[in-house]
Amino acid sequence: MNRFFFNFIILILVLSCTKDDTDSIEGILDLDGKNLYAAGYYIDSYPNGTQYATYWLNGTRTVLGEGEISDIEVKDGVVYATGYDENWDAVYWVDGVKKVLQGNDTHAHSIFVNNSDVYVAGSFSNGSCYWKNGTKINLTTNADSEAFGIAVNDNGNIITGGYYMSKHHYLVPARWNGTKRKNMTKPDGGDAEIYDLKLKDNIPVFFGMTMRQNNMVGLLPKASYWVNNKRTDCENGGTWEDNIYGGEGLGGFTDGNDIFLAGNIQHIGNVDSDGNPIEGEPGITPHYWKNGQLFDLPGGPVFDNYWVGGARDIFVKDGQIIIGGWASSKTHSQIAVVWINSQLTYLEDKNMFPSIVNSIFIE
Repeated sequence: MNRFFFNFIILILVLSCTKDDTDSIEGILDLDGKNLYAAGYYIDSYPNGTQYATYWLNGTRTVLGEGEISDIEVKDGVVYATGYDENWDAVYWVDGVKKVLQGNDTHAHSIFVNNSDVYVAGSFSNGSCYWKNGTKINLTTNADSEAFGIAVNDNGNIITGGYYMSKHHYLVPARWNGTKRKNMTKPDGGDAEIYDLKLKDNIPVFFGMTMRQNNMVGLLPKASYWVNNKRTDCENGGTWEDNIYGGEGLGGFTDGNDIFLAGNIQHIGNVDSDGNPIEGEPGITPHYWKNGQLFDLPGGPVFDNYWVGGARDIFVKDGQIIIGGWASSKTHSQIAVVWINSQLTYLEDKNMFPSIVNSIFIE
């Protein structure tokens, strides 16, 4: 047997386990023969443990090695994932077999599989790029630039979404058709970034956040999405006067005519007469948006006067809304979770294993 493969199998067996909660994923979610993959990382002990690139299959942990998974996709039972390894190199895995992506100081954010080709969006030391089967193709160089989302449409066109920094030091949301860049709309005098991309009837939908000028808080953020170049800024559920700083959209999904976006709301927080934070006031809370309308998600207990929860990705199946991210516990700021129709389920022991879900997929 190949030595690498043998060691990999041993690592899977040693580090695989099920979550500690009594409710199983299968008992909550009507999978209809499908599987739920939630991917990110977990740390095997605290405070000096090792961080592992991890995905949970229907709640059961599988480890690919040291590092972190930023995105996961499954095709015909084959698991494709991207992220970084123990050397902080951008990589992708195909059923656990790792390939290092070309370039120096690389970052990998999303993965898309088209026929037998694997596409990854990210950046390297000189700007944004994408990789096709591990070979780097440059996008915007000689600038601060990241490509976060990638897809290949029915015509075979490669579309990526992200941002670049202009000469005036604005963050400009951008899409690339192949390697040709096009600016997306943003608030006047403000910034914007695209974090995800999905295809809706072969039309790209981009997800992210916008930031506009505000005299009291500086740049006020909102979760946003773009259909082609038409932008929708989502509700924050209040204003800075309600102690809400702003919203952030990180992962999106389209289902029929509906557009979903997962993310968080950041709160300014109340203070006492001495300027100290009031005990139990949340700092960051999990949410999702449907067609721009805000929906709250339950989080954990307020940890260290800030941590409650954050949503990272969203998937809709047969009317069921499945969201991945993290929630706090009494002992840790972030534990990997999924929300199934807003019901919170921890994927790890809340008292032992700090962890996060960055991406979810159903196949």
